[in-house]
Amino acid sequence: MKKILGLVCLFASVSAFAASVKITSFNYVRTSQDLMSPLAELCGAVEGATTAPTFIQVIVDHKSSKPAYYNTFAGVNGKFCTSVITYRGTAEAVLVGGEKTSVTIK
Repeated sequence: MKKILGLVCLFASVSAFAASVKITSFNYVRTSQDLMSPLAELCGAVEGATTAPTFIQVIVDHKSSKPAYYNTFAGVNGKFCTSVITYRGTAEAVLVGGEKTSVTIK
């Protein structure tokens, strides 16, 4: 029984690290023509995920002294989008139990 439990844990940990997250777009959302809003949309995809949902933590302005944390999940197709507030235009997506990737609005 202990061997079976150990194999299940090993398989689960290997499959969690096989997945990776990629940010596909990160853009400001214009709310009016005269006002630059801190509202932004961040979209991405999880590659190599085996089950749905896959949880992703998005850290906005991650290099600042006050980063903001958002949680989202990817569906069966591995894609996700979330609306965020950013003042520095930087974000990082972290796959829970896996890799992370960073992006900057240009």
